[in-house]
Formats: sequence, C-alpha cells, structure tokens
Amino acid sequence: MNRKILILGGVVLILIIIAGIIWIFSGNDGETPNNNGGFLSGFFPSGGDRDINGDGSLFPNGDDNPQGYLNNANLFKLSQSAVSGLSTATTSIKYIEKSTGHIFEINPDGQNRNRISNTTILKSFESFWSTDGNSLIVRYLEDSGDYFNIRNFSGSFSASTSLEGIFLPNDIKSLVVSPEEKSIFYLIPSGDSNIGLTASFLNEKKKQIISIPFGEFNVSWPSKNIISFNTKPSAEIEGHVYFLNLKTGGFNKIFGDIKGLVSLVSPDASKILFSQTSGKRIISKIYDIDKKTESGFWVNTIPDKCVWSKKEKGVIYCGTPNSLPNADYPDEWYQGLVSFNDSLWKINIDIGESILVAPDLNMDMINLSLTPDEDYLVFINKKDNTLFSLKLEE
Repeated sequence: MNRKILILGGVVLILIIIAGIIWIFSGNDGETPNNNGGFLSGFFPSGGDRDINGDGSLFPNGDDNPQGYLNNANLFKLSQSAVSGLSTATTSIKYIEKSTGHIFEINPDGQNRNRISNTTILKSFESFWSTDGNSLIVRYLEDSGDYFNIRNFSGSFSASTSLEGIFLPNDIKSLVVSPEEKSIFYLIPSGDSNIGLTASFLNEKKKQIISIPFGEFNVSWPSKNIISFNTKPSAEIEGHVYFLNLKTGGFNKIFGDIKGLVSLVSPDASKILFSQTSGKRIISKIYDIDKKTESGFWVNTIPDKCVWSKKEKGVIYCGTPNSLPNADYPDEWYQGLVSFNDSLWKINIDIGESILVAPDLNMDMINLSLTPDEDYLVFINKKDNTLFSLKLEE
C-alpha cells in the first residue's frame, strides 16, 4: 500500500511539473523566445523604460526624478534602462539607449527628458561623442547568422530626429575622439602592421600618422597634440604606455613593465594616474612624466573609474571601492566576475588633499564625466549600465 501511494504521488508530481512547463511556454502567444525574453521571461521583468503612471514619467507620483528617491538628495537617476554612452558637452546630458539606439537629452537634475533621435540601432555597446555633442560614433553588434560583426556608424543629428551619417571600417581596433576638435583617430590592421589615421566624423580628410607592428591598445586623447596608447591590460601581462605626438609624429614609450597596467592621463599630459596588479589586489599611483617618478595615490581604484578636472589643475574624481575582494585585476572586473560598491572621492594631487564627496553609493562607477561648469558628475553604474548624475557641492 505504501509503495502504491509513493508511486501515485510521484506520478502526480510529474504531471504538475509538466503542466507548469506547458503554462510557462503558453505565455509566448506564438512568438519566438527571443522576442519576449525566452523561457526566463516568466520569472524576470523585461528591460526598457516603464510608464508607471500612464503619463510618461518613470518614477512614482509622476515626478521624473524626485529628490531623495535614491537616498541621496544630490543623486539623480537619468535613465531606467541601460545606456551605451553619454555626452556632457553642453548643459544638458545626451545618452544613447543600449536596447534601441535611440538618443535622449536630459537635464543633469533629471528634468526635461526628450528623445532627440529615433533611429533604431540594436545591440549598441559603445559610443564616442564630438566635443559639441552633435555628432557621435556608435559601435554595435550585427548578427550575421553564425557570428556577430562589429559595425561602426558615425552620424550627426538632423532636424527630422534621425541620425544621418556613414559607416566606418568594420575592422577598427581602437577609436578615440579629439578633446578640442571635431576629429577622430582610429587604429586598423593593414597587412602585417597596424596603421593609425586621423579623420573627420564623416571619415573625410583622412591622414595616416603612424604604422606600428602591434595593435592591441586602449587609446585615449587627453590633450590636443597627444594620443595615449595603453597596451591591453591583464594581471598576467606587463603593460606599457606610449605617447603619439601629433606635432612631431614621434611615438615614444613613457613608462611600463607593469602588470595589470591601466592608465588615465591628465588634460595637460603631464601626469598619469595608473593602477597595477599586486598579487590579488590593486595599487594606484601617480606617474610624473617630466620627472619620471612615481608617487602614491590616496585611494586604490582602477583609473577607468576616475576623471580629471579641466577647471581645477591636479584634481581627480574617483569612484573608489569600499572593499576590494581578492581577484585577478583588472581582468575579473572587466569580465563582470567582480563588482564594487563605490564611494566618490575628490583628490587634489598638487596639495595632497582628499575629500569624501559621496559615501556608500552602492554602485560600480564607470564612464565618469563632468559637466562644463563641473557642478555635476555624470556616470554609468556598471552593474546594470544605467545613467546617473551627482550634484557636486561648491
């Protein structure tokens, strides 16, 4: 009798499981899983902006960003969905929505959000903006069936709210925008070497300025005549920083032989904030280019989480982890295997001053950028790629 009861119970349990699976899949309404999030869409909400109140607002009570909603009266959430880049070139913030490629403009305090381009670009993952914020390059993944291609679209805004432009070469390895002019630099393979070219956003006025035998770099353009090349960082590989001088054409090693090297060059190209791997930890330092000396930094963080001030010489804002778990840095952080909860610090390396601007933000800060008056700091939370701004106290 007990055995029959057990068998009957097992059959009932199997039937319940089968019925549950049928119920979950019946929610597809004939669509493919990719159109609605697939099997797990029954358990997790889909992304994208939600019209909570039926009036276009994203937050409760119809307020697009109420003070204190994020437990910090100076902190504003600017997007509900993931973004793939931002511009702080003007008094308003522009950003591109990752899921659609639509471009929005919003005040740094979260008010007056407007869509300024409805051109759809799916699977965007990175964007580069001109100094005036009116042109950008969008990098996105194009599904070709068996694999994804990286496409590079360079466009500008038109009066019809569409993004118009041209496609850059698909095989670009590194790309960066000039800090002072409406021009770009990119590195592409050519035979057994890699060539670097400057051009306009429409890929006109192209000029080859360098040819090098290797091409795995993170490239930045800190000042008008200096482009910085940081070899792709890894905990197990010694990295180097090179400068390309656009006036002289010289390509010179600045410093290196440092494992896990990540760098951020100052706007006058005289100092470099860098981090290095030390066992399973991170150590941050300042390198003085003229003196060829290293000095300690006040906090340990990855320079990708920092931004130099353009108004205050020697000042750096850094998202700094409240704790650093043991890991292979920066690899495991880039891979998303390690995440941080940051506080924001303001460091003045010239006078040796450190100020805690915002403690315990509970976010992993990346893509830090200052508004023109430097009264707001804008950043992306790496945990979900949403966009935030923080009002800086005078």
